[in-house]
Amino acid sequence: MVLFVLLGLACARVNAAHVLGGDITYQCLGGNNYQVTLDLFYDCTGVAALPQDITYASACGSGTVTVAPPVPAEVSQICASQIANSTCNGGGLQGVHHYSFQTILNLPPCPGGWTLSWVTCCRAATLNLVGSPGTYLEATLRNDLVPCGDSPQFSDFSVPYVCVGQQFDMNFGVSVPTGQYTTCTLVGALGFMNGPNPIAYKPGFSPAQPVPGTMLNATTGQLTFTPPAIGKYVFVVQVDQYDANGVLIGSVMRDIMLVSMACTGSAPAPQGPAQLTGPAGPGDPPGPNVLLTGVNAIEVCDGMPVCFSIGFEDQDAADVLAISSQAATLMPGSTVSITGTNPSMVTVCWTGDINYSPVNLLFQVNDGACPIMNTASVGINITSVSPLPGIPDPGTNSSAQICPTAAPFDLIDYLGGNPNTTGSWTGPGGNPHGPQFDPALDPVGTYTYTVGNACASASATLTISFTSGTPDAGTDGTLNVCGNGSAVALISGLGGTPDLTGTWSGPSVVVGGLFDPVTMDPGAYSYTVPAGGGCAAASATVTVTEQAAPDAGVDGTLDLCGNGASASLFAALGGTPDAGGTWSGPSVVAGGMYDPAAMD
Repeated sequence: MVLFVLLGLACARVNAAHVLGGDITYQCLGGNNYQVTLDLFYDCTGVAALPQDITYASACGSGTVTVAPPVPAEVSQICASQIANSTCNGGGLQGVHHYSFQTILNLPPCPGGWTLSWVTCCRAATLNLVGSPGTYLEATLRNDLVPCGDSPQFSDFSVPYVCVGQQFDMNFGVSVPTGQYTTCTLVGALGFMNGPNPIAYKPGFSPAQPVPGTMLNATTGQLTFTPPAIGKYVFVVQVDQYDANGVLIGSVMRDIMLVSMACTGSAPAPQGPAQLTGPAGPGDPPGPNVLLTGVNAIEVCDGMPVCFSIGFEDQDAADVLAISSQAATLMPGSTVSITGTNPSMVTVCWTGDINYSPVNLLFQVNDGACPIMNTASVGINITSVSPLPGIPDPGTNSSAQICPTAAPFDLIDYLGGNPNTTGSWTGPGGNPHGPQFDPALDPVGTYTYTVGNACASASATLTISFTSGTPDAGTDGTLNVCGNGSAVALISGLGGTPDLTGTWSGPSVVVGGLFDPVTMDPGAYSYTVPAGGGCAAASATVTVTEQAAPDAGVDGTLDLCGNGASASLFAALGGTPDAGGTWSGPSVVAGGMYDPAAMD
């Protein structure tokens, strides 16, 4: 019996180490019944999948169901002519199987909702996680808020091989039911100690930066990163689901292990974000009632036509790009046209429909390389909207001269009039911009504020320029002066290159910028260059320390008998002379004593 248990654990560990990632999703079938799907991706060099346990828990109870392994689907990143040579089919090319474990659970509404989870003991060693911890997947179901709802669904089922040192563009193709929306966030990997515990990241890596420089678009779920070394990296994206009123009603997560490898060619990449166009593509002006609300995020008025274009290119000029999307399924009646083979331009036209909104349209691109294809995927979010009540007011055009060293500020504060606060900004290049301007990062130029929506909108502009210079008071410093010394310029104690237009303040009144040790008190003297040109005033401090002047006392006399005893010259001085001085006179003085019998 003991031998059986040990063998079972060893098998499970080997099996789990070959899991490359997965997710849990659900769909309502009615009557509180939900089809729960556990998607797992397996490295085909390992053993076949074993039965898996899915746990469901809430304040109303919990349980675990064991699901038999289904027939896998091969999702290897291998050209069609070489699939037979993958490790999934007994060959030598790295292959990947996708297993879709499915079960039906009856989950009645319960306060706080339900948590669906799966965990395994371990995962393969990676470059960004410490050790070989387990893998934990989770989904939340808030059917106490929305009865019989579906979770976000993933349309991409792949484990991409990415090229070391090359930028990679990846999108999971997340979709939600009509009228809902999602936000995507990079979160920490879980699964330490065979439970939902955080896994430590190696130095230089973190949940938000699974690869240094990683960027994630919260709206479209677009991931962009450049793997720095050959090996495996774990990315975990949490997708939070909201209803039309902004209430969180569910979440899912995709934990995926991406494989970075040395490539013989380049991966295809988008030539830029999607741009609004007419039906003829770039150069054809877009129609009315359409807005770009973010990078690859488009808003269209219900019932109005919308067209947009996006280009893809591979640096290997001989490669022919293959591009696919789910436009026919997600956007009924849409047309997709592709011009060119490398570079390629895709133009999609559709009529906005609030019954199919939002749409997260996924473009998947490969370069046809063999045996290992290079790939990229990009998501475009299209939201159809109805007219808003009232007349949109963006305020009035304005301009502002800003100090280059000023703190970040809200752009809307510099517009004229009384602008609505629900609008969005675009920068000088026409690309979406956040509501704040950061002088240290953002370019000067014209920023456009748009309020309303695609059905009716209005805009105002804010033109920003920088002032010609900034006040410079130098840097803090010190001055050491003698108590009876000459006056000295305080500015000589500052570091840097202070402007000469400042004023001084301190323990004593400063005249002409000078410190006179005879008449002034030591201490901290502040130098302030006044504000100007939109810049704040600048200040620096000189700390003055004063050394006491040497004191030799005052003149005195010494009357001695010619054959008298020696006497101290120091004692004959008046005042309070410092000790340690030296004597000179008609005779050499030894020990500070005057000997009348031997000295003149």
